[in-house]
Amino acid sequence: MQSSDIRRTFLDHFRAQDHRVWPSSSLIPNDPTLLLTVAGMVQFKPFFLGESLPEHPRAASVQKCARTLDIENVGVTTRHLTFFEMLGNFSFGDYFKREAIRWAWELSTRPAAPGEGGGFGFDPERIWATVYTDDDEAERLWLEESGIPASRIVRRGKKDNFWSTGGAGPCGPCSELYYDRGPEHGAEGGPEADENRYLEFWNLVFMQFEQDAAGNIVGTLPKQNVDTGMGLERMAVLLQDVPNVYEIDTLGTLLSRALELTNFDEGQYQRGGPSAVSARVLAEHSRSAAMLIADGVLPSNEGRGYILRRLLRRAVRHVRLLGEDKPVMPDMMHTVIEVMGDAWPELKEQSDLILKVAQSEEQSFSRTLSAGMSILEKEIGHANDLSGAQMLSGETAFKLHDTYGFPIELTLEIAQERGLLLDRDEFLRAMEEQRTRARGARRGKAEGTPVEVYREAAAAVGGVEFLGYDKESAESKLAVLLTADGPTERAGEGDELEVVLPLTPFYAEGGGQLGDHGVIQTETGRLEVLDTVAPISGLTVHRARVVAGEIAAGQPAHAEIDHARRASIRRGHTATHILHASLKEVVGDHAAQAGSAIDAGRFRFDFPHFSAVEREQLAAVEALVNDRIAAGPEVRTTETTLDRAREMGATALFGEKYGERVRVVEIGEYSRELCGGTHVGHATEVGLFTIVSEGSIAANLRRIEAITGPEAFAYLSKERLVAEQVARLLKVSGDEVAERVGDLLERLRAAEKEIARLRQEALMGRAAALLGGAEDVDGARLIAAEVPGADRDGLKALASDLANRAGTGVVVLGARTDDGSALLFAAVSGDLDAEGVGARDVLQPGAKAVGGGAGGKGATAQAGGKDGGKLADALEASRVAAREAIRAARA
Repeated sequence: MQSSDIRRTFLDHFRAQDHRVWPSSSLIPNDPTLLLTVAGMVQFKPFFLGESLPEHPRAASVQKCARTLDIENVGVTTRHLTFFEMLGNFSFGDYFKREAIRWAWELSTRPAAPGEGGGFGFDPERIWATVYTDDDEAERLWLEESGIPASRIVRRGKKDNFWSTGGAGPCGPCSELYYDRGPEHGAEGGPEADENRYLEFWNLVFMQFEQDAAGNIVGTLPKQNVDTGMGLERMAVLLQDVPNVYEIDTLGTLLSRALELTNFDEGQYQRGGPSAVSARVLAEHSRSAAMLIADGVLPSNEGRGYILRRLLRRAVRHVRLLGEDKPVMPDMMHTVIEVMGDAWPELKEQSDLILKVAQSEEQSFSRTLSAGMSILEKEIGHANDLSGAQMLSGETAFKLHDTYGFPIELTLEIAQERGLLLDRDEFLRAMEEQRTRARGARRGKAEGTPVEVYREAAAAVGGVEFLGYDKESAESKLAVLLTADGPTERAGEGDELEVVLPLTPFYAEGGGQLGDHGVIQTETGRLEVLDTVAPISGLTVHRARVVAGEIAAGQPAHAEIDHARRASIRRGHTATHILHASLKEVVGDHAAQAGSAIDAGRFRFDFPHFSAVEREQLAAVEALVNDRIAAGPEVRTTETTLDRAREMGATALFGEKYGERVRVVEIGEYSRELCGGTHVGHATEVGLFTIVSEGSIAANLRRIEAITGPEAFAYLSKERLVAEQVARLLKVSGDEVAERVGDLLERLRAAEKEIARLRQEALMGRAAALLGGAEDVDGARLIAAEVPGADRDGLKALASDLANRAGTGVVVLGARTDDGSALLFAAVSGDLDAEGVGARDVLQPGAKAVGGGAGGKGATAQAGGKDGGKLADALEASRVAAREAIRAARA
């Protein structure tokens, strides 16, 4: 069966069972808890949660899905993909386990046939089923509906047979179908023995519960639901009888194109090795990237745009590993469109965009990839030369990220390929230092422009006169033009430079108010002013771009600010003064302004305070500010001496420098500050004021973010609509929302506490069995075991309890987390601890096996590592270490 036949056969089968066929939703989900659509059930979440009612209680679909949690495994294993098609059938409170099991068996085993009525034709004797560890009902139904023997029904734990989206939402136990591909693919014994031989092809999820973002069960769904998922690519592996997903009809064509474009022949590929992995990565990532772009995702440095950029850059890197320097991504994308376009027409509709994005990203990353890789290879060599070194410098990773655009995950992946760990703490410190530098120098002096150049410009102009308090445009001239290389006489379209005008209406950033934007027009050209700064006292510099024509030094010029932006900033600046006075009145005199940034539409205000401002205090501050705005006092400005301003009681802001002549801004009788910024004429012009957030930015330093005027009205209007929606969902009036939410949270906390208690009881109930299986080592009991489903606290409590019960002994317990990492905990009885058997020494070999390190001292130790797949090896390593330690102590 070709992929198109698999889709048709699946949908035809469920149409016959009265399912409505739904089209695939976008890879950009209408769900704030998810970056990408990760499963077929995502578009049906409102039905599962009971938030809305479907027109028909049964559905089937072929859904585009994207997941990148296992991106490092793409190309390495034979089945990991970042994009895949999920075939699914769904019941919204209609049928449940029996029908789902019956129809899955029928479709899987019915002989294939052209047209409607055919199945997939699997041999019933080669199908295995798994069920959740305590799902007796599912096992019984498999026996009744399929006749599959009990010996081929396997019970598995939460990691394998309990499903959720990974975030908040519906979840439940599941039952999976596996197909035995034959002894040539691995060992006998069912899915637990070898999942390459026994390949999963269908997952039947029985949606019964709802979980929160942390994965805690928070309730039962209004109705029992069914959500099944069949991976198209895995089905194609089985039905086309090929070794892996890269040789099915769709990906196989893409792989062939990747080999062709990189001059990597089929024989070389069949021999395997790193180059074969690179070819598979190129094929797979090209498909994923094309599908994301077609659905509207564009490369960026955050969110789903970052995922796309990482896919594209990872693909380009593997092209270079294959020895190919010429661009290949547009050609790969063209092939993706050809192969997948009939099934997914949006690829053809967005073909121009897909090709342009691929070309642009490949070009931009290729320019820096060689230089970045040269630095990385040098640092890897240096690390390997150091005796015992296993760590790649975080500073190097930061430089690659900051200068060369290497995603940190790419650097981490390359380091791991060379057997090195990355010093992530050092990388994060470097990132934070960069943010600190950026905050301190934001919109400051242009990097690389010597201060002497500014001094010469100031001397040439003889001082700059600011007209912006009274005027928003002015006739002036282009007195000095500065580029990165120094003064220039001319500039043309596209050039960026700094312009000095002897007369200017543009306000230069200062006192928290950001610099003006606008335009400067001459007879021959037009400049767009992007920022205005004062790099040295007495000099205003307009940072601009020539957007039309050309300009020359000395030309007469018409300068005009962005009026709407200035008006918005004026409103915000006046509001900061009123907020300052009101905050000190409500919170205390210590809440003095420690910094601000006033931009169009919003501003931030920093102040010292020892704790979060109480909710009631914030409400009082907001009300007081709005009352003072509504009262409408005149905003008065006075120029005077610094001494006179102090006599007037004007507040000077910490960190600001003032000359002998200063400007005092007064609002009513409550605000009097030294300020050189622009303001409204009367407080009423500020309009509405609202606080958006309040939070900590450093020790004892808080930040309020607020908005004013039309922007505040739009914000509050949106908030009101959200509040009304919440009230409707809770079926209460607006006044009752807080009380109802509080009640729900209280019930949730109680449920979580009870779940934690039950989980702990279940764990402790396993103590007797574990103790009974203890190994005797010179009179001491040794226990090393995996405890599925346990968290860190559970492992600790159980290990300590077992160490106490053992009398004399060593206990090492481990568990795998939902994200695939490993947890380990060791406890040593008091007498062995006194004899020198250290828990940390016992645990260290196990920690190393899972890629981590052990911590702790004395009788207890803990560890964690990212490679949960090696937990069994870790436990055995610690068992060996414990034996040796006990025997050494008893020798």
